[in-house]
Amino acid sequence: MPTAENAILYYEAGQTLTSFTALSDAGAHTVFNSAATFWSRRSGYTPTIRPNGLITGGLITPASSETSDYVDVAALTAYLAGVATEVAAATDNDCNRADQTYFILSFASDGYTNAAVGDIGKTVVGTTTSDSGTLLAYNNTTRQWLIEEDADTDDFDDSDEGITITTGTGAGTLNAVGARPSHKINSVTVNNSGAVAVVEGFEGLALSTTRGAIGGPPYIPTTSIEIGQVKYDAAAVAAVASTEIYQVVNTHQERWDFPVWDENPINVSSQVAGYAGIEFSSALPQIHSDDSGVTTAGKLVYAQYYAPSWAEVPKSENFVPPENTHSVSSTQVYGTTIGSNSSSLGQGSFTFYSNDGITDALLKLVDETLMFKFYPDRLKSPYVVCQGKMGITSSYPAGDNISHACTISPDKKSERIAS
Repeated sequence: MPTAENAILYYEAGQTLTSFTALSDAGAHTVFNSAATFWSRRSGYTPTIRPNGLITGGLITPASSETSDYVDVAALTAYLAGVATEVAAATDNDCNRADQTYFILSFASDGYTNAAVGDIGKTVVGTTTSDSGTLLAYNNTTRQWLIEEDADTDDFDDSDEGITITTGTGAGTLNAVGARPSHKINSVTVNNSGAVAVVEGFEGLALSTTRGAIGGPPYIPTTSIEIGQVKYDAAAVAAVASTEIYQVVNTHQERWDFPVWDENPINVSSQVAGYAGIEFSSALPQIHSDDSGVTTAGKLVYAQYYAPSWAEVPKSENFVPPENTHSVSSTQVYGTTIGSNSSSLGQGSFTFYSNDGITDALLKLVDETLMFKFYPDRLKSPYVVCQGKMGITSSYPAGDNISHACTISPDKKSERIAS
C-alpha cells in the first residue's frame, strides 16, 4: 500500500504582483481568466477587479443651450483600463439625426443575392435608371440596404428595377422606391482618452436592437464604454427630447459593477489546473468591435492580482486537506423511516516542528489566508491545493520537540490536480 513517506508540503511564502491587466474571455462571455494559475487571498494581496464601466455620474440630458440634436453629459467617473478616470461635464454633444442624402433600398425575395462584407464601400447601381450610390450597410434577413447617393439626381425611384454592386456580390430587384431613412440611434460613450464621444449608428426606417444593424445601435470601440443612447424616430431637426435618451444599465449603459461576479483563485476542472479569474453572473453584452462587427467583444475586464510564491513547510507531517463531509439524519414515520442528508466543509490540518517556536517564517503568517500545495510524492506531479485561514496551536514540551498543530479554515474544498 502506498504511503506519504516521500511527501512534501508547501505554503504561500510570498506574492508576485501583476498590475492591472486585461483578463481573457474564455469563450462564453462569463468566465474571464488571468495568466496566473493561482491568486493569493492573503490580506493586502487580494485581487482587485475593475471592468471598464461607469462608476458614478454621466447623466445625459437635452442640451441646456436648446441647440437642435445636441445633448449634455454630466461629469462622471469611470474605470478605464483599471484606472479610475474623472471625466468633466461635456455640453453640446452633437447627436446627428438620419442623413437625408441616404436611401434605404428594399428588395423582393425572388432573385435576391446576399450582400457581403466586402461589398461595403462599393458602388450600387440601378440597371434601368443608372442611379448610383455607395453601400454603407445591409441586412440580408430583411433584404434592406443603406446607401449614400452619389448625386441629387440619384433618386432610386423605379420601384422594380434591378440593382447590382460594381465588382461586388449583392444584387436583387427592388420592391419599392428608395426611401429616405427616418430612424437612428447614437451611442454616447467615453473613449480611452477619458473624453465623451458620440458614435453614430446606421440610419433605418425603424429602430432595431441589433448592434451594427440598419436602424440599430452602433458597435463601439473595444477600449470605450457606453453610457447611454439617443434614439430618433424622425429625421426633422429638433431639440432632443428627454424621452429620446436611454440609460438602462446593461442595455444602453455599461457600469463597472454590473453584472456581478465571483472570483476563482483556484480553477480546476477534471483534475487539470486552469487559470485563476472571475465568473460573471450573466454574459457580457457583445457590443464592442473595432472592425464593424466582424469580431465582437464585451467590455474589457481588468484585474490586479498576486500570484503565490512557495516555500516548503519544514519538518511537517499529517496533512489533512479541507474536504466536504456528509451526514444523514432520519425521522421515523408509520411503518418506515425517511432520511435526509446534509454536507459541511471541514477544516484542513497539518503539524510542523519548528526551530525555536518564535522566529520561524511560517509562524509569522498565523491568522493569514494562505494557499497550500501538498505532493504525496515529491518526485511526481499530482498534488492537492487548498486555500484558507491558518490557525495554530503550539506545544512547547520540556522533553520533546516544539510542535505546532495548524488548521486551514477554507471557503472551498481542496482540489486534486493530476498534472
